[in-house]
Amino acid sequence: MRIVVQRFMIRILIIFFVFIAAICPNTRAQGNSIAPKVNGNLHEENDRRERFSVDFGFFLTNYNSGISIGSEQLGLGIHIDIEDVLGLKTTTFALHGNANYRFGENKKHTVSIGYFGIYRNAFKVLESELVIGDNVFPIGTEISTNFNLSILRAKYDYSFLQNDHVSLGASVGFFIMPIGFSIKASGPGEQTTDFVAPLPVLGLRSDFLLSKKLYLHQSVELFFISVDNFQGRILDLDINVEHKTFKHFSFGAGINSNRLNIKVDNVGNPNINFFGEIGLEYSGVYSFAKYRF
Repeated sequence: MRIVVQRFMIRILIIFFVFIAAICPNTRAQGNSIAPKVNGNLHEENDRRERFSVDFGFFLTNYNSGISIGSEQLGLGIHIDIEDVLGLKTTTFALHGNANYRFGENKKHTVSIGYFGIYRNAFKVLESELVIGDNVFPIGTEISTNFNLSILRAKYDYSFLQNDHVSLGASVGFFIMPIGFSIKASGPGEQTTDFVAPLPVLGLRSDFLLSKKLYLHQSVELFFISVDNFQGRILDLDINVEHKTFKHFSFGAGINSNRLNIKVDNVGNPNINFFGEIGLEYSGVYSFAKYRF
């Protein structure tokens, strides 16, 4: 299901961005030929575009997570599926929110911040021996697991194509991700790790006016970085529709898919409390309510 959703979203995004690229020359040509009319429409459309907005919603998401924690003596540990081995739920609700501020004469510049939080815990009796980090948990051990991931987004977006019906933009920003993972046994034995992973991202975004009050929003953000003992990559795909139901309130729903991989080697670095690799994939549907003015 996760793979199908992600492939579907990739195809939709590719098709739509190709469509936008194809109509760009026609849009500019029409703008040059009927400049007075377009200028009036653009003034009306700029008034329709909010200066500030904030939204909150719920995300029903499906996870596929893996982790390997090593030690300086033994090297990188065995990769385990934490949903299968540790009993963490594969499907759960999460909270998300965003705030956006548009500025400039034509409101082509936007700065935004966002939050998405995943907090999961589980209790399980091990059915097989588990080796993670410097700890060995034998068969029959009662363990409790916590896996917390917060995603804080901050980005700047510029609309390089904007008219009555289409807005196409490019963005640059950061995904700042505090990650916490712990396993506690009923007897002796505990494995805890936490760190903050900052990942820069580049993105493309499109907004399409479907009707007077209905909008289609699409975005893709990705990046890969490898610096010293840190390696990370991220791919985030999002499609949603928004209905501007009232003057200052909108409602919408969408699909989001995210793939994240982080590998850290803390050998020789006392400031990093992690040695291993974390892989996380999630995809799901979400709804939101937005206040704008």
